[in-house]
Amino acid sequence: MFLMCGLFIAHTQHPFLIIMNGCTEFAMLLLLVHINPKQIQKIRLTRAPESLEELHDGLREKLALEGEFCIQYEDPEFGDALCNLVDITELPSEKAVLHMVWSNDETPSTAKSQSLVLPQSCASSISSLDTASTGSPDSCHSTSSVVRAYRRSISLWPTQFPIPTFSYDVELKLRKGNDQFEKTGNGLHVTRDVKMEILDKLAPAIFAFKAYPDKYEFDSVASELVKQHPCLKEPGAGTGYAGWTTSMKFKLGTYRSKLRQAGCNEVSVNKKRGREEDGDAEGRYPLKKPKRGEVNHVPDHPESYDDDALEDIRCILVDAMKKKNMDMDFFREKMDLTFSLRRKEIVEMEPMVAEVLERWPDLFLKEQARNFFLYEM
Repeated sequence: MFLMCGLFIAHTQHPFLIIMNGCTEFAMLLLLVHINPKQIQKIRLTRAPESLEELHDGLREKLALEGEFCIQYEDPEFGDALCNLVDITELPSEKAVLHMVWSNDETPSTAKSQSLVLPQSCASSISSLDTASTGSPDSCHSTSSVVRAYRRSISLWPTQFPIPTFSYDVELKLRKGNDQFEKTGNGLHVTRDVKMEILDKLAPAIFAFKAYPDKYEFDSVASELVKQHPCLKEPGAGTGYAGWTTSMKFKLGTYRSKLRQAGCNEVSVNKKRGREEDGDAEGRYPLKKPKRGEVNHVPDHPESYDDDALEDIRCILVDAMKKKNMDMDFFREKMDLTFSLRRKEIVEMEPMVAEVLERWPDLFLKEQARNFFLYEM
């Protein structure tokens, strides 16, 4: 407690709280947030949080996040080592570096689950023209749950990939193999049926996060696989999982082919297409696919909705834009619902910006534009 420039200032135990002339003030907080290894955002909270819950809410609002996560921070007292944030008073004042640890299940007490629960993030790729609208958890009602059921995250790659649970016999072999590896250092002799079971479970788990992962992301899955099951580590020099990385790439390609045959729009639009317009079958050659497949992300329509039903909703949105008082929750909900129709038009028809503005004027609202630049830039 001291007097400075005629002001009565008192510091409290709260790291952001200052009392000036009897008035409580909260300092501004600058945060560098590691959402995942490839997505880092700098944000500024004009009012520092008073509790962990308020910090979580602030991050969700600023970054338009959904899903369960916990927060770690870099502790300057221990050389910026990562520590779990369990009390808001532990957070460094003025500025801090945060790391988000995502849960792959709504009940994070188990590290593995028999079925993978898709993360509830609605981010799109860096090259897309459009992005999905994301709302707060409070606005998740029946329509939002329908949208979430058919659309998956395509950019929020987990820091630690959740390896799925394999069949009982394979898990038993892996458990015994891990025990043997710990005692003797000898790896498990991986038979064809064991390898196929592992790859068959990993392919849909990877696709649940991204249809076209890059090398770094494949490596992160293979690394986590041999970390959880060291008996699968390949002998010799190197990473010990290069073979698993290659096998996963081919397996995911086969899995995408099955989805394409089943009518999955997202992989159908990204397949290599030949030059059929010239009618020369021998002279046809495959067009080069974009390096990042999510450029052409076209999800399937929500269940019980078709082109005509979504077009009717689009017309309702256009009429709603003419009203003086606009309901932003209504726009957020309907934009989520019509996301697949919008992506289909943009990818397949490649309209000019003026045409997009005419058909989807609500896409250029401040909130929608904010979501676009948050994820696309």
